[in-house]
Amino acid sequence: MMIAERLTPAHILALELQPAQAPGGIVVTPQWADYICSLRGVGWALVEDAQPIGCGGIVELWENRAQAWTMLSLRALARFRHVHRMVRDVLDDSPWRRVEMDVDAEHAAGVAWARHLGFECEGLRRKYTVDGRDTFLFARVK
Repeated sequence: MMIAERLTPAHILALELQPAQAPGGIVVTPQWADYICSLRGVGWALVEDAQPIGCGGIVELWENRAQAWTMLSLRALARFRHVHRMVRDVLDDSPWRRVEMDVDAEHAAGVAWARHLGFECEGLRRKYTVDGRDTFLFARVK
């Protein structure tokens, strides 16, 4: 059974990313995991059989503006309908007027998911990731 838990650095460090996200330029270190968990906002881990299968959150940038992020494993994708509903509910209940997210321009499923969550593409960020990949900026505005 999949459950949601409050995000910890240990969840992030134990997660095996899906192949489509692995080259995304995120350098997952213990320091980065500590940092992302310390930011103001919400953070959750999806756990199944004591193993993290997904992590995500919404980090406040300033009042009424936040940045959403997710990291998913192949196991999470196998339960994607449940993952989608949970993320949609978190977004619907969030207090921020504007929530943004970046999606790798080559990750077609990620782009489609952003649209299904109610995000609209606002533009292309060229060479935006650490490794020089392009991303699309999406925003969901209430």
